[in-house]
Amino acid sequence: MLMLVLMFTFAFSMNVHAEEPVDNNDYSNEVVPGYEKTSRWSYTSNVYAALTLDTDGSSTTYCDVTGYQNLTTKIIVYTYLQRLDGNTWINVDSVSHTAYSWHAEYADSMTTVAWGHDYRTRNSIYVYSGDSYENIVLYSNIHHYHSTSDNSNCVN
Repeated sequence: MLMLVLMFTFAFSMNVHAEEPVDNNDYSNEVVPGYEKTSRWSYTSNVYAALTLDTDGSSTTYCDVTGYQNLTTKIIVYTYLQRLDGNTWINVDSVSHTAYSWHAEYADSMTTVAWGHDYRTRNSIYVYSGDSYENIVLYSNIHHYHSTSDNSNCVN
């Protein structure tokens, strides 16, 4: 009887979780000059990223970065529109911007998205003070571009 109780206790105490989607995209185009700092949020005060999807499949990405007025000298933003295929995030479009300022705000129209997938943005942000920079990676919320009532054509 004791052995049976121990077996049930072990069986019900196991943690079960779904595997997180992976991102195997190549980001080697983010070659930036300067010297990276190890401490984060030294040059950056606030970051914000968002994605909107219209009913016709139009996608717009938003990224807003605020540094410190007397410290931040340049901001480089790389924004990637990503689609979840199976268990992998795939880049489907990208855009980059450079601002020689302590604040940068961008809204970009991206590629038309396909029905039946989940989408997000990955924003890789380089915030400079002189020749030194910090890199912050920020994701938007995941958007489900499919019907909530009919999931028959949904991949995810």
